[in-house]
Amino acid sequence: MPELPDLVIIEERLVPELIGRKISAIEIVDPIVVRNLTGSSIEDGFVGASFRGLYRNGPFLNFDLGDKNVVIHPMLAGRFSLEPNYKKKDLCVRFRMEGSVLNYSDDVRMGKVYFSLPGQFAQIPKYSEQGVDLISEQFTEEEFQRRIDKSRQQTRVFLMDQSKLSVLGNAYSDEILFEARIHPKTPCHRLTSEDKHRLYESIRRVLADSIDYIRRKKAPLDFKVRDHVKVRNRKNEPCPNCGTKIRRANVLGHDSFFCPVCQPMAGEQFIDWNRLQP
Repeated sequence: MPELPDLVIIEERLVPELIGRKISAIEIVDPIVVRNLTGSSIEDGFVGASFRGLYRNGPFLNFDLGDKNVVIHPMLAGRFSLEPNYKKKDLCVRFRMEGSVLNYSDDVRMGKVYFSLPGQFAQIPKYSEQGVDLISEQFTEEEFQRRIDKSRQQTRVFLMDQSKLSVLGNAYSDEILFEARIHPKTPCHRLTSEDKHRLYESIRRVLADSIDYIRRKKAPLDFKVRDHVKVRNRKNEPCPNCGTKIRRANVLGHDSFFCPVCQPMAGEQFIDWNRLQP
């Protein structure tokens, strides 16, 4: 999915293109991704409205139209573009404005586009259940410690729990754990105070550095920038720190990439990565 750094940059780039523009037409190319919560037709309720604001709530982008909202949850494969002649088969919804367009595309149709009123956000799954925003002033080390101290989850599972931390996906969970030198399957209650401090600092640093990198990259809006990652999807490549092969493990149904030397797990493991032949 577009992860938090991606969404921050998407928000930054869409705001100057959309704010103040009036919607002249909405094309529903594939209705499977659309959820209309308003009880009236989308055309009657949203055509003619102007974009007044755009803000992120975890993995959601909320387009403020005054007395109504369009909330988009891109999930795994959702993408945005401003190309007026975008004709790819993954196009799902197009918003037309005078002199501009906003396209939402999704080749697996997993994301959702919610047309709603301001009082209906609770009807959007997980929208009102987000944990602390990881790039907000509320994400202090004290708040992080309070949340992780209550958890007995594996550390990677905790990082990806949107009800606690908003919000990390697969890629940046792997990068943060690598930066913090913590094995993804380490239970939270086995982390030392130093481990937790290092993990908090890693979250702040990896997200800030990634946002800055993607911003400077200036890639097309619908392009997912990942050439800066150190372990994600780099199985069998050398660890940038020690040269050991990056490994992949399953953590609660998700692939996780890590270095078995830089991120050792205390205690007995089903697989001893260090004994495997290179």
